[in-house]
Amino acid sequence: MDIIAQLGTLLGLSFISGINLYATVAVTGICVRTGLVTGLPPEFQVFANEAVIFVALLLYAVEFFMDKIQGLDTLWDSLHTVIRPLGGAFIALMQVGEASAAVEVIVFLIGASMASAAHATKAGTRLVVNTSPEPVSNVLVSIGEDIGVVGFSYLALSYPKLTFFLTLIFLVLIIIFLPVLFRSIRMLFGSLFFRIKAFFVRDITKNKLLSLPLSMDTFFDDQKGKDEEILWAGKGYAGRVPPVRRSARIYLVITSQAVYCLYRRWFRTRIKRQARSEIQKYKIYPGRLLAKCLITFSKETWLVQFYQPFIDTLPRDISETS
Repeated sequence: MDIIAQLGTLLGLSFISGINLYATVAVTGICVRTGLVTGLPPEFQVFANEAVIFVALLLYAVEFFMDKIQGLDTLWDSLHTVIRPLGGAFIALMQVGEASAAVEVIVFLIGASMASAAHATKAGTRLVVNTSPEPVSNVLVSIGEDIGVVGFSYLALSYPKLTFFLTLIFLVLIIIFLPVLFRSIRMLFGSLFFRIKAFFVRDITKNKLLSLPLSMDTFFDDQKGKDEEILWAGKGYAGRVPPVRRSARIYLVITSQAVYCLYRRWFRTRIKRQARSEIQKYKIYPGRLLAKCLITFSKETWLVQFYQPFIDTLPRDISETS
């Protein structure tokens, strides 16, 4: 169990430093200097140095304010893409003391990996949160991170065995949700680049409409009825289209008879079809980068996100009577 306790502190501090390195160092230094936590490795005495605590608190104060401002928080996270993983690796190395070179390399890699996983999750999540037009959500998430980092750092020092299992749970959750986060980031960057391109290229939305990639176009020709006429087609992203993965790239096709969702999963092109006679509600919501299209059918609801320039090209009504 002593091994689990040692791993709990090592993994816990390395992990949480990927979210806020300076707060982690400051909490560790204060706990060691005040004797709030005992039984820590003697190498941790370096964190108790007054200069180390002062610099950590100063940098934490800077990060505290930078983290509350939309745009600046993303810039700050970008600057710390290398700093936080190296900090997590350094904190991990401090816990092994005099060890063989092989053990030090292994611990360095573990510490850097833990911090990198937490940093990637934080930076990606904040990037998604920043798409919200109001700043309140960004501030609330940042405050939650501050409280979590301070609390988890103390927990890693005081209750390392509990921290060991909590860190494993967090890693499992990251593995589960990181693909969704990466798809969301890809969607946001795609919408940003398209918005920039639309500023310089005239009629870009017209050139992108009513066209599908060759493989999907061939596939769709085999699926649609002979008398169906394509009224609108465009690339989008799934907000909620069962069973399509969230933020996955899709193509929405509106024909004279139905609404289709074309998507790829497990390297295969798949299709969902809903008759226009099943439509109960159809509404478009503009946004800064992404516009949302809500289509409620009799048995399910689709929420599709499109690049904002497409908003003016979407049909005003796609019910069967239109």
